[in-house]
Amino acid sequence: MTACFPRRALPGLGLAAALPWPALAQSRLLTVVVPYGAGSTNDILARLLAEAWSGRLGSPVVIDNRAGAGGTLGIGQVARATPDGETIALVSVSSIPINRALYRKLPFDPAADLEIIAVTNATPNVLVVSAKSGLDDLAALLARAKAAAQPIRSFAPGNGTAQHMACVLLAREAGFALENVPYRGFAEGITGLLAGEAEFGFASAPSVAGMLRDGQLKALGITGPRETPLVPGIPTLVAQGFSPFTDIDGWYGLAAPKGVPAARMDRLRSTLRATLEDPAVIARLARAGFDAVPAMTLEQTGAFLQRQVGFWAELAERSGASVD
Repeated sequence: MTACFPRRALPGLGLAAALPWPALAQSRLLTVVVPYGAGSTNDILARLLAEAWSGRLGSPVVIDNRAGAGGTLGIGQVARATPDGETIALVSVSSIPINRALYRKLPFDPAADLEIIAVTNATPNVLVVSAKSGLDDLAALLARAKAAAQPIRSFAPGNGTAQHMACVLLAREAGFALENVPYRGFAEGITGLLAGEAEFGFASAPSVAGMLRDGQLKALGITGPRETPLVPGIPTLVAQGFSPFTDIDGWYGLAAPKGVPAARMDRLRSTLRATLEDPAVIARLARAGFDAVPAMTLEQTGAFLQRQVGFWAELAERSGASVD
């Protein structure tokens, strides 16, 4: 078991007891650094959380997009920030375990420099092609890839992202040659796909749901153990014979620099917990494609992250994928 989360709303995070409400009014401005560009799935989630969380903190939560270097630029900024609990990071499967697997030298040590506040949500990735590609299902894509004289091209929002690694995994499991085309962000990648610069790619369900409804993209499969209502009627890759995709769902969380005072961390955790237990917030996140995750203690969160690091390190080694 790695990143396989039930696709349903689950109660809370179980991380800390709620603080008295008068204490919350003393909260300061909170900046959430998103290590990817505006409009990315990370950005969408961060803004939804910020809107709901700010009321419970009693002060604004602002978003600071710091894209670059596969997410390491923004995460590194937070790792080096003053540990006062006023600057935190939106972290994900790409920015921590995958980057640890792919980068020989990171500008920070996630274990030593960051403290996880909580793992908040998960979302499946969708295998997409242009609606003009002439591909109607996964079998047609695989047939084209295997018959191609040159490696088939995939798009990804940067090297080393979960979407990039999903492309690598599909090529490995299906047995075709792959050339990944890295783009600086999701929007550029989709533009490249629609322009015919790439044949296929993976994208998070929230980021492509609108384009699937509008008929610009076509979905051929989704990651994870079961279908999602955000992309109705699309079979899982597991159901199509690719069992390793059970655990390729994306997940997201929040982390602070190591050394934030315990009282501040307790406040962040308790208010975040209350926010995520709010039925209206649960429903709003679900409509955007973000599933709740099972409640985890701090010890369980640490164990989960260790499993994730091991899973992606093994995949990177077996696939030969690397960034530097």
